[in-house]
Amino acid sequence: MKKTLTIALISGLVAAPAAFAKGSFDDADRMLQVGNNYGISHFQSIEFDDDHDNEIELEGWMGQDWFVELDLNGNGEIDREQRRKAKGEIYGVSADDVRSYLKAAQQQGMATIEELKVNRNGDIEVEGDDENGAELELKFRIGSLEPLKIERDK
Repeated sequence: MKKTLTIALISGLVAAPAAFAKGSFDDADRMLQVGNNYGISHFQSIEFDDDHDNEIELEGWMGQDWFVELDLNGNGEIDREQRRKAKGEIYGVSADDVRSYLKAAQQQGMATIEELKVNRNGDIEVEGDDENGAELELKFRIGSLEPLKIERDK
């Protein structure tokens, strides 16, 4: 019995990082709420990451003064925080806008999220997988929920 329990526990621990490499839409919503509560007004990226000990990375701007990077665990607790004074133009989208782009990605068949990224040019890229596990990448332009580009791996 102990041996079976030990094997099951170790298997779960080994599989756990891969399980967080892609997040659900509910996970993304919870993390956006954490970022909002923290004070992020302009989200630049949200990434579910299995390459590090931390599972979710949020980047964005707190008002006009600070750029912040947060590493969050699966419970939405902050494991690491980095701030730096704003240099240059502030860009990004609100949490509600992020939710809108994620919903648009979901309507295009995305089932899990890897990353949403906003660049200086106003492009928004959403990467994830469809329900079959195939990679799906969508590109939007700020202000439009109609995808400019859709790439699907077969």
